[in-house]
Amino acid sequence: GEMDGARALMNKSMQRMHELGQRLIAAGSAMEASDIELDAGNVAGAAEIAVAGCARLEELGERGWLSTLAGQAGQALYALGRIDEAWHWTEAAERAGAEDDVITRLLILQVRAKVQARRGDYVEAERLAREALRLSEETDMLSEQGDAWADLAEVLTLVGRREEAAQALEAAEALYTEKGYVVA
Repeated sequence: GEMDGARALMNKSMQRMHELGQRLIAAGSAMEASDIELDAGNVAGAAEIAVAGCARLEELGERGWLSTLAGQAGQALYALGRIDEAWHWTEAAERAGAEDDVITRLLILQVRAKVQARRGDYVEAERLAREALRLSEETDMLSEQGDAWADLAEVLTLVGRREEAAQALEAAEALYTEKGYVVA
């Protein structure tokens, strides 16, 4: 939760990467920089960082980090209400990602679930959200499991099932607490 310190360390790290000529690692670190801004509540900044990072990774021909960062861009753009752009970034993530890249698959499913709910396709939205939850539970990644529960909660809220949404948020909170992810 110490966002100023996190930003300062991120900036120092980026500066050092550039000094050492580590353009690829610097471009890939947009994943962490975007996460910091999301945690700080600066969704517009997170989206800007993610989209710019995707452009740099694409220029460098890097696909592994690109796929995940594109999914993160989709999450941030969705949070800004820019659902068509969010969907576009899930397509970019899908094109760049490997089938066994769990983080990218989760981001694609979660963003698409929420977009489909906003578009009124509640059956598909819930199916996608539950698929993301199932996939997350095959991992030991507590934060990502919490995110899957939180996104399911949003879908259930949009569907009008608030009691189930509240239960999903409680599950997310329990996972974030277990992880020690205070900001979430």
